[in-house]
Amino acid sequence: MMLMILVGIILGIVGRIFSTSLSALKTFFKNKIENPYKRIGYISILLVIGLMIFKGRYSGLGTNLIDLSFYGNVTYYDWFLKLIFTVVTLAIGFQGGEVTPLFSIGATLGFILAPIFHLPIELCVALGYTGVFASATNTLLAPMMIGLEVFGGHQMIAFLIICIFSYLVNGNKSIYTAQIKNF
Repeated sequence: MMLMILVGIILGIVGRIFSTSLSALKTFFKNKIENPYKRIGYISILLVIGLMIFKGRYSGLGTNLIDLSFYGNVTYYDWFLKLIFTVVTLAIGFQGGEVTPLFSIGATLGFILAPIFHLPIELCVALGYTGVFASATNTLLAPMMIGLEVFGGHQMIAFLIICIFSYLVNGNKSIYTAQIKNF
C-alpha cells in the first residue's frame, strides 16, 4: 500500500510538472514572440530538428511509446523527452492532443518505476498511464474509470490509490485553463 502511495505521488509530481510548465511556457513564448504565426514557425523548426535527432520517436500522440512500455523497449528518458516535446508543442500555440501524450508519459514512467519499486511492469505501466493523466488534468473520477475500462477491474484498488494521490499532489493545477477549481 505504501509503495502504491509513493508511486502515486511520483506520478502526481510529473503530472503537475506537465501542467505548470505548459502554463509557464505559454506565457513565456507569448511574451517573447507576440506574433502567433512567427512563434509557431520559429519554434517548430527547433522541434522538427529535435524530432529528427530522435528519429520521430517522440512525434505524434505517443501511442508507439505506450506499446513499447508493455513490451520492454523503453529508455529511462523517454517519458521526459515526450513531456518536453509535448509541452513545447502545445505552448507555442498548437491546440489539442494533450490526453494521449499524457498517457504515453505516464506509461513510460511507469515502466521505469516498476523495477525500482519491485512492481509488475504491466501493472506499473497501467498505473502510470492513469496517474499522470489524473494529475495533469486535475481530475479524479475520469482517470479511475479510464483505468478500469482500459485495463480491467482486477487492480481496481491500485488504480484508486494512484489516482487519489496523483490528484492530491497536483495542487489544483490543470492543463485545462477553463476548469472550475475545487478549492
